[in-house]
Amino acid sequence: MSDLRGERLAAQSLHRPAPLGVPGLVGRLLAVQAQDVTAAALAFRVRSTGLTREDVETAVRERSIVRAWGPRGTLHYMLPEDLGWLTSLSGAALARTAIRRIGQEGVAGSPETLLPAVVRALEGQGPLTKAELGERLSARGLPATGQAIVHLAALGAAHGLVVLGPGGRDGAPGAGKPTYVHAADWLGAPVASSLDRDRSLAELARRYLRAHAPAAPADLAAWSGLPLRDARTGWRLIAGSLDELPGGCWRLRGTASGTGAGMGAASETASGTGAGMGIASGTAAPHAVRLLPAFDEYLLGWRTRAGVLADAHARAVHPGGGILRPTVLVDGVIRGTWSLNGSTLTVSPFEAERLPVQAEAEDVSRFLGRPVTPAVSYGEPFSGHGR
Repeated sequence: MSDLRGERLAAQSLHRPAPLGVPGLVGRLLAVQAQDVTAAALAFRVRSTGLTREDVETAVRERSIVRAWGPRGTLHYMLPEDLGWLTSLSGAALARTAIRRIGQEGVAGSPETLLPAVVRALEGQGPLTKAELGERLSARGLPATGQAIVHLAALGAAHGLVVLGPGGRDGAPGAGKPTYVHAADWLGAPVASSLDRDRSLAELARRYLRAHAPAAPADLAAWSGLPLRDARTGWRLIAGSLDELPGGCWRLRGTASGTGAGMGAASETASGTGAGMGIASGTAAPHAVRLLPAFDEYLLGWRTRAGVLADAHARAVHPGGGILRPTVLVDGVIRGTWSLNGSTLTVSPFEAERLPVQAEAEDVSRFLGRPVTPAVSYGEPFSGHGR
């Protein structure tokens, strides 16, 4: 395994370090992509031992993590204390996109006229499903249907007024559906940044590197959705705490393989692999296997996927249309895709090889709390729900 891949695996906690808990992992990674809540939950599984889906849902209900629009204007899990300064960096672009999409959905207005209606519809109501929010918007003189409702919520989020609540509980109306909630009601205070822009950019660069080193400013720009000049500013502001590496990448100075303080402990045997990943060295033992979920950060965290995903297999993973499929990771390289339909976990290797996923499949079963049986397909590279 290359040193670059080994360090990035460790930075991404894919070596499964000592238990951090759900909030600890979110803080470690800064943001966990959460446009698909099942895939997002599985991102915690693949980076931990012992966590369950219920642990993730509990963290959302207890507000120790919050689902909101974050990097690239995409839904992520973040820590409440990070939401303000992250929104201060990404909110303007999110607002522009939301206004454009609201207009495309046939709803006229500016932020000055639309935001008060969104606040009145949500304030004091607790989490509302899209349909419930639409009804309340219409009752307040802002008729909105379909995706216009979501874009209005995103406009509110861009101004620190809206976050997502927990999905509806099983057996309740709207079970499993996204909910939207007034940010101050849910978090106890409005979302506001205490950092100026330079301090926010410096914090962004520092936290990004902790989870992605070795990396370069262009990687941060691609991950965050911010202009390259902002990424370079963040880099410059923390230059005194960086080490430059061959190949034009950087890591945080004084950290074990760039992975953060306290990561130099002895490696543990990772659940579901049959082999440990070396924490201090940032390298993986031979044949270390991970079942990465759809939209995993290991494929989204840098400008390119060079060295991780061969060009010949790129369309099997990223066929277009915003889809990024679940993948089988072996020694830091994507070697196939997988899908979960009912109780059948189907692995589709890129080559005619046997990928040792039995222990990982058992851990998926443990995490979800239901039986999972692995199967192999050497034909069509993917079928199923994409998570």
